[in-house]
Amino acid sequence: MSAKSTDKGTNYETVRIMGSLDRSIEEADRLLAADKTDVLLDFSACTFITVDGLEWLEELLLRAESKKHSVIFESIPPTVYKVFKVSHIAPILRACGGPTLPNGPVC
Repeated sequence: MSAKSTDKGTNYETVRIMGSLDRSIEEADRLLAADKTDVLLDFSACTFITVDGLEWLEELLLRAESKKHSVIFESIPPTVYKVFKVSHIAPILRACGGPTLPNGPVC
């Protein structure tokens, strides 16, 4: 875990996701529960994401929003980003810095 300043000047505590994201990450949950900082999730070492991992991310983002904190994603590998795009989960797409689809998926 390390502190990082983004281009907007906000300080984030960084949590690195290692390997497969298949459950909650206690370190990120603790940071958000402490209500003291925003969280940056570094996906550079993430190799796979499960449905449980996606559900945890969505829950984490909703909790952060309710506490007026932010969670952003960084260094997302293309294979993981594809999973995020296919899921069409708006909070996850926003955390990636991508646009969200206002009326659901468009084919």
